[in-house]
Amino acid sequence: MKIVDFQLHRCRIPLDRPIGDSQVLFTEHFMTVLELKSDDGRSGVGFELQQGMPIASRDILEAQYRYSGWPSVEGQSPLGMAMRIGRPRGGNVGASVLGLATETAMWDLAAQQVELPLYRLFGGVNPRVAAYGSTLDFHLDDEAFGSWMGHFSEFGMRGIKIKVGHPDVEWDLKRLSMVKEVLGEDIDIMVDANEAWSPKEAISRMKRYDDEGFEIFWIEDPISREDYSGYAMLSSEISTSRVNTGEYLGFHGKRRLLESRGVDVLNIHGEYQSSRAAAYLAGDYGIPVSLGNTLLELGVHLAASLPECLYLEFSDLAWNRLAVEPIRFEDGYAIAPDRPGHGIVLDRDALEEYSQP
Repeated sequence: MKIVDFQLHRCRIPLDRPIGDSQVLFTEHFMTVLELKSDDGRSGVGFELQQGMPIASRDILEAQYRYSGWPSVEGQSPLGMAMRIGRPRGGNVGASVLGLATETAMWDLAAQQVELPLYRLFGGVNPRVAAYGSTLDFHLDDEAFGSWMGHFSEFGMRGIKIKVGHPDVEWDLKRLSMVKEVLGEDIDIMVDANEAWSPKEAISRMKRYDDEGFEIFWIEDPISREDYSGYAMLSSEISTSRVNTGEYLGFHGKRRLLESRGVDVLNIHGEYQSSRAAAYLAGDYGIPVSLGNTLLELGVHLAASLPECLYLEFSDLAWNRLAVEPIRFEDGYAIAPDRPGHGIVLDRDALEEYSQP
């Protein structure tokens, strides 16, 4: 099997609800869909998202990819290229065009090439992964927040993550109270501050949550991503909850975070190859991982292949409209498809509806 052609789609997808956190607010997604086509008639699909602003026109995207991405892809064996190890240097660092979309499509074709579901190509044996509902609720009113918690309970979720980091701690406490009112006591509660605090403020907030009787399963991204000494302090000072971070860091940042002993759960998502490497390194430190939101929930394949993945994040976002059969969630688990490849087939009608050249 060799890659012989590609096709790009530029999509604008309105969201069902405003999503965001203590720092950002989004009402739509701009997404690039990449199809890599092989000489035996197969197609691998990858996705890339740009948050907060429109992406370039499809003609410009295609010209950029043909110039900077396609020369290293054309004629390649999908499995060989997916497994390839590179070390970008100098001006090559961060210079890839649609790198995530290309890698996703390449692994999709590679798994099809050997007639395996992607999670099994990664070495997984069980397609079921514990999942938690993530409400992305910072800009929702109380009624909408309660409704979304109820929505996730329909999937049997045993964990829920809410946004905190409001300037008024009473706002945080009210949201935590609503979790118990709607979902009861027997649920793992995660909170995500999206870097809203200083280390001392994070410790103060956690103490207040503790004093009010809220048991927090993990606190996510409480301080700035590269404050490694600050995270080391949090991990040593906060004994009632796990510190979850790493989402905003590349592989080298994750390594520094682990070296600093500043993390209890390493948050990984993005490219499969670097995420697998980060998870392997975390295991060397005895640190479990979690999977943050991934486009069309395709992180389920990675999560299902890892021995120490606590949870997979699920926000039920609008990108799933592009799939004929989205990743399934039931009884608190995400279920990786048993179809060859990553198992996502594009819904051509939806693709046409949301495409904006």
